[in-house]
Amino acid sequence: MLSETLYFWLNIIALNLIKSNIDSLVAALLGTVIIISLTQHSGLGISPDSIYYMSAADSFLAGKGFYQFDNKPFVMFPVFYPFVLSGLKWLFGNYLQITPYYNALLFGITIFFSGAMLEKTNHVKWVKWIVLLLITLSPSLLEIYTMLWSETLFVTEIVIFIWLCKKYFETYQLKHLLIIAAVSAIVANTRLAGISVIATGGILILMSHDLQWSKKLKHAFVYGFVSISLFVINLIRNATLSHTLTGNRQKGVTPFLENLKYYGLVISDWLPFSSWTSLFPVLLGGLFLLIIGGIFMYRFLRKIEHNSYEKIAATFTLMYSAFMLIVATISRFETINNRLLSPFYIPFLFTISFYIVGMLKLGFSNTVKFVLKVTMLLLSFVAILTYAKRYTATYHENNQGGIGGYTDDDWRVSSGLLNHLKSNSGLFKTNQTIYSNAAHAVYLYTQQHIQILPERKYPQLVSEFNENPSPILIWFSNEDNPEVLTMEEVQKTKKLQIICKFNDGVIYQCTSK
Repeated sequence: MLSETLYFWLNIIALNLIKSNIDSLVAALLGTVIIISLTQHSGLGISPDSIYYMSAADSFLAGKGFYQFDNKPFVMFPVFYPFVLSGLKWLFGNYLQITPYYNALLFGITIFFSGAMLEKTNHVKWVKWIVLLLITLSPSLLEIYTMLWSETLFVTEIVIFIWLCKKYFETYQLKHLLIIAAVSAIVANTRLAGISVIATGGILILMSHDLQWSKKLKHAFVYGFVSISLFVINLIRNATLSHTLTGNRQKGVTPFLENLKYYGLVISDWLPFSSWTSLFPVLLGGLFLLIIGGIFMYRFLRKIEHNSYEKIAATFTLMYSAFMLIVATISRFETINNRLLSPFYIPFLFTISFYIVGMLKLGFSNTVKFVLKVTMLLLSFVAILTYAKRYTATYHENNQGGIGGYTDDDWRVSSGLLNHLKSNSGLFKTNQTIYSNAAHAVYLYTQQHIQILPERKYPQLVSEFNENPSPILIWFSNEDNPEVLTMEEVQKTKKLQIICKFNDGVIYQCTSK
């Protein structure tokens, strides 16, 4: 009886939500079609990170826990995304066939809930439609939703978090607090940057003007305890298996101002006339943070709309931006780029659109308001036209050779070395350790566990390779990873004897010099 009642009310809520957001549903359907159109040639793009996720999911399904393709514990990333992939594989049997539709569905859900939130703000319809188009055609989001990356799930979770947060701040009921805490726990166990979501909820609770301090502290404690639970469990697991919390992390080598420059370049790429704004990225990035931070503090001090979607989105934008800039400065990983910043693209749009609409409601003359509206429409038109052109170019490129990565035609069709490895498994039955500069690709196409040729920033791993008397090296000439040892560096300690040679690489027997 209880389940039937719950099912009944969920249907009522869903129907009401869809009825009041038909335009959002249309945009969501358009978004799903776009993702499917961009991935129809050879499926999602697969990068080295994708193989980490897939191999961890395979290992979990096999009952071994979360281990990656080189048989080492999966500790560089949280485990929730591989867990989801394992569920998809258990249900449907093949990652590469089902994940384009899974990503398309996630993108559609993201668009729909974004539109549902815009409907509840003080935006007029034409502003909502502009923002929906900017989300649906966004090169920033299309890049990640056409790849097998955890950001796909992460972005969707963030939008749902913002949507649920408003309900809590309207009622301050414990059940709604537990819901957003549970969602935060899942987000933080999807990507490490999910810590910024936990911080967003915590800051908003502590800065609330509607709660007495006793209740505020109680809610903050409950929220913090629940939201960080899965993350802490994941860290304990990592420490137990690898004696590290999140794998071997190197000290940062990029100064803060340089990271701010990359941050500004990404924001510039999201804006119209990016070729001009990209000329001063540090100023753009710093100015954006100062303006958003200043307005956030002004609204807090004036006690303005603490429970609005815009306030929640702006808070997340600040927390996420601060997290990425600080972590990129103190820890070494890939340069700040669109992939890393894409999770706050939608909150960025929410924040910008809200403040622009707010400007139109100030006490300007009708002439000034008209000029502002025309300017906003022209800038939006330029952005949408730019996005549409980039989608068209990407569509033609993807359908000619696939999305760049291990599923494009160069790897999937043309690789003589991979074709040999797929049809000759005897090489993997040797007792010798096998290394490759593209061990990820070898796993994807053969399901064989081999070692990654070590990156020079890990001296211990380099020493282990150098001291190995007779490893086998599978070398792909089309793999572009500047972090791993080069062929010249390998030859300093190894003599190389060719076992097999192909159009895109060589299999070597190595012996120590």
